[in-house]
Amino acid sequence: MLAEKLDKKVEVYKKQKVINDIGQTEYKYNFYKKIWANIMPTSTKVANYIAETDRAEHTFKFIFRENSIKDLTRDMYFIYKNQRYNIDYFVPNFKNKDRIEIVCKLVVE
Repeated sequence: MLAEKLDKKVEVYKKQKVINDIGQTEYKYNFYKKIWANIMPTSTKVANYIAETDRAEHTFKFIFRENSIKDLTRDMYFIYKNQRYNIDYFVPNFKNKDRIEIVCKLVVE
């Protein structure tokens, strides 16, 4: 059952148009809503860079109820346990039509 698998509370942030103090249009990320999700790691890549530094890229799959975010776009991002996940792409789950799968990259700062 889907309700048992959606065990992580995730914050969703959405890009919104704002008028600044001098009347110009800016875009800022604002908290949008909290939703329940299932989060699964899918891959990790480690690359070596100059000066013997490493960079790891972690990819995760988030699964939500399809109706949790009706206006889902790629410029949104998620926060889970104070870590930011940028949306890479999303696809509907064709087997279980009540959910959507979103592939995200963990942002390490």
